[in-house]
Amino acid sequence: MFWKFLKKDAEQPAASPHPRRAAAATLPLAFLQKLVPVGALPAEELQALDVSLENFTPGQIIFNRGENADSLMYLYSGTVFLEAANGSGHTVEEATFTAYHPLSSSTDHQFSAIAKSATRIAYLPLSALQHGAKAVLGKSPLDNAASVAPGLADSDFFHAFCAAFRRDQLRLPSLPDVAFRLRSALQKDISIADAVKIINLDPVIASKLIQVANSPLYRTVNPISKCHDAINRLGLKTTQNLVTSISLHNLFRSHNKLLNNRVQQLWRQSIQIASLSYTLAGMARKINPDEALLAGLTQNIGALPIITFAESVDNVAYTEQELDKTIEALQDVVGEFILKKWHFPDSLLKIPSQSGNWYYDAAPELQMSDIVLLARFHAQLGNRQTQKLPPLNTLPAFVKFGEKTLTPDMSLQALQEAKQQIAEALSFFRT
Repeated sequence: MFWKFLKKDAEQPAASPHPRRAAAATLPLAFLQKLVPVGALPAEELQALDVSLENFTPGQIIFNRGENADSLMYLYSGTVFLEAANGSGHTVEEATFTAYHPLSSSTDHQFSAIAKSATRIAYLPLSALQHGAKAVLGKSPLDNAASVAPGLADSDFFHAFCAAFRRDQLRLPSLPDVAFRLRSALQKDISIADAVKIINLDPVIASKLIQVANSPLYRTVNPISKCHDAINRLGLKTTQNLVTSISLHNLFRSHNKLLNNRVQQLWRQSIQIASLSYTLAGMARKINPDEALLAGLTQNIGALPIITFAESVDNVAYTEQELDKTIEALQDVVGEFILKKWHFPDSLLKIPSQSGNWYYDAAPELQMSDIVLLARFHAQLGNRQTQKLPPLNTLPAFVKFGEKTLTPDMSLQALQEAKQQIAEALSFFRT
């Protein structure tokens, strides 16, 4: 390809970046505050960062795929081409949405970066990535007025909801009775017969559990027709996750017709992310797919109390935009609060808040939050939100997943094909 021609002249001394940048620099605060996720740090911390700039000429290699990274790199000016192992890639131009994301966020570069024009690269400490990601999580509008999202500072609806939350006056969704009883019982040593007695208290859940046990995910030669056989085939842990998943559908309801349309849209999004989470967990072979399915269904549970609160006030008390922005600003922290109330395990507890923070990196190994984050990313591919997505190769979750399993070239097509294979198994969530 064209860039391989340019690279030939630049592969001598300039092929690897210098261990230390040549020119320390003081970058404008306005530029630093745009960087994702570093810009979430307080202004004084941003200005105290050890920052440097390096100039590159057209065709010069900024870094090679597979090299160790000693700094966090952002495009300050110019244009850069990021090239994958097979020669494909994409261009990053200065002052664009993509340019405010790191060119690489891993300790090992996943792409090669080549200057397409006279280019300047800003180098920041690697530690700034996770400091910034944690700062994003720490900015809760519920207890920090300074972090209120733009457009909500003067919203009476937003502030009324926050006040009701702080006074513990919200109607929070309760985990349906059968799911709660089963989760509590399984903390003890119970038999399949005991689990059958609990699940049969809700015939709808019992029938849907049999349905999923006969689905392509678990089906064997002989179909089953009894709850006992379904649990025996699935196992108690998988049964617990599936019963909880099935029962969640009952929470996504509203008596207000317009708000119910919004709730059903949220449920459809949950199903999509849950199916992608299940697929990704199966591909990774490191995360329990059934638990990933449940995690995907709970990732936007925090929106429900906000919509329930909207039901309790006059329609003229808020605009549709206010409701959307309030959900966007608060559903993560409210979701985590709900899962705590439900006594969910730690592996699921942080899903609402962590899986929407593209650069949060809880551990060096693949985590449940990484799976749901990648599912959310792929759920937004191909729609109007695509332009707001960071480059897939810069996400820590993508790097931990393993490039041989998931690559930018194959991810969308492969995941769509995998989704189709489990569509029948997920159909019971839609009814």
